Amino acid sequence: MEEVVEGFFKVFLRLIGVVIRALLWLIWEMFFEVIAWYVGWPICRILSLGHHPEESINEHEQASSFQQFMVSVVGLLFLIGSATLIAWYAGEI
Repeated sequence: MEEVVEGFFKVFLRLIGVVIRALLWLIWEMFFEVIAWYVGWPICRILSLGHHPEESINEHEQASSFQQFMVSVVGLLFLIGSATLIAWYAGEI
């Protein structure tokens, strides 16, 4: 009987692990690599007077890893800063 419970528990833990890994991948892929790119791209273009990034806004997969990371970081920082300002303005902070 203990083997059955132990086997069920292992299967349950593996399933939870797969779900958590899938959610982490989805968050990384969707939020950081796509949404943050679309937010950071116009900011980087404005700050560099239209020179960087050289790829168009829809070509984030063709950008180098470093460039994609930096543009996404700019977008992520902008989103965090905007959320902080909105919360501060609304009196939540």
